[in-house]
Amino acid sequence: MAVKLLPFHIVLLGTLILLLLASCNRSQVVALEREDLFELAMGRLESELDLFHAPGKPLQAKTRIVMQDGMFAIANGSANKIMTFTSYGDLVSMVYNPDDNPRPVLVQSAQRDGTVNNRRAVPYNFTQVGEIALTSDNTLLAEERLPPERASYDEELQVSLNRLILRFGQDGTLQDYLGQEGIGGSPFPYIESLHTTDRDEVVVISRTLDTWLIFWFSAAGDPLYTVEIPMDRLPLPDDDGDYIPTLETILPDRESRRLYLSLNYYYQSQDSETGARYGIEIFASRVYWLDLETGRYEGYVDVPENVHSVVGSSIFEREELRYLYELVGVAPGEHFLLLSREDERRSQLLVMNSSGRVLGRRNIVVDDKGMFYRTFHVSPEGILTALLADFDGASVVWWRSDRLMRSLIQ
Repeated sequence: MAVKLLPFHIVLLGTLILLLLASCNRSQVVALEREDLFELAMGRLESELDLFHAPGKPLQAKTRIVMQDGMFAIANGSANKIMTFTSYGDLVSMVYNPDDNPRPVLVQSAQRDGTVNNRRAVPYNFTQVGEIALTSDNTLLAEERLPPERASYDEELQVSLNRLILRFGQDGTLQDYLGQEGIGGSPFPYIESLHTTDRDEVVVISRTLDTWLIFWFSAAGDPLYTVEIPMDRLPLPDDDGDYIPTLETILPDRESRRLYLSLNYYYQSQDSETGARYGIEIFASRVYWLDLETGRYEGYVDVPENVHSVVGSSIFEREELRYLYELVGVAPGEHFLLLSREDERRSQLLVMNSSGRVLGRRNIVVDDKGMFYRTFHVSPEGILTALLADFDGASVVWWRSDRLMRSLIQ
């Protein structure tokens, strides 16, 4: 028997089909498997993570993770310690402030009873540990905040100079420190991030209220480049228009002396009839690169939009949600790894190269629900690693984006 569809049913059926198609389009982005490596309990013991803070207030101290050759270094600013773990979660070394931490039990001093112990704990009186990085020979670099009496004030930059980069050898002992002029130099302003390159050159990215400052050093600690990027002199789109640029991230290339700047451009919406301005809208997102040899911006790529079509106030209305991509790392071969939100459980990993070609998209499970802290790191091989924390503890996870890129390039 034939079924007669009334106009209302036809509209409803069409709407359901559109919703189904939209759902299918989103599901076409396949998932990249997440590997949960190990967990850390919350606390002050040597293998625990201190992320305690008052509800509703941001964490004041930094906690960072870096991974190299399957070893994970975690800097815990609230406890003033840097821990190194295997991929199985075994604590193998620690540099810690004994005033802020109980006496280690799992790892002892570097030498006991005349025998060398590979599991070591080295005391160092950190004032405030922050960013960290590793060189190819496992030299540990760590941001240290100076106490107020040792800080100075830069009248020109109008900022306090109170950060140094400490360098610890493989045995955990302090070798020297880097300042603006190199070994033993004057302190840096606030440090946004810290990096090493494939040549073990050190890149310190600092910020003031209106300027980004990049200090690039040789492996020996000699200054190679100092770059100032004022916020009022950022590169603008070629199109004519009154754009508002925001500089989100600066990352160095691992293989060449080049900086990548991730910028978002906004403009004020204007009513076509009245001319009234009523809001700010995103115009474009780009990644520029600055060649340090020439001192010029040598090119850029446009970052695509991540647009979701969702149900509006009724099932007959559709709304568009636009999520921006965050540049989280630069992999070998001038490949960019960018993350954007999908929903409260998933983010989208976008892989593109410096020619502007999108090589692939993958959904990754991050699970924002209940999470109050997360930080990402891209290893020298291109592996995306994260430290994800909720109120029950923290997880160290990774996604083998290096394998993904190899499969996409072939």
